[in-house]
Amino acid sequence: MKEKIYTDIICKGFCRYYKEGREEIHCNGYVLLRSNFTPYELKIMLNLFKPKKEIKKEIPDRDERLIDLLCKGCDFFIDGCDYADNISVTPCGGFLIVNLFLEHPFEP
Repeated sequence: MKEKIYTDIICKGFCRYYKEGREEIHCNGYVLLRSNFTPYELKIMLNLFKPKKEIKKEIPDRDERLIDLLCKGCDFFIDGCDYADNISVTPCGGFLIVNLFLEHPFEP
């Protein structure tokens, strides 16, 4: 089950496919982010990276490692994922955030 605060940040904020009422399923990006970051940490990191408001419409370069990690075991993958199937559409919000974080690696 989704948690409202994470849904507001990840799904409503970054996923162009988000629809109210589907809180029982979620993408693997959501699971990864919820499991590893508090809502506060997510907000701080997203503020630091200042993603474009239109990130929901961006198509990142394909990263097969991320597709294997996030897409292949995703709740939505069963119905087919156009991004994972190499169709030129944006991925889900969780994927976009994880990709954004990987583009800005942390330096200790």
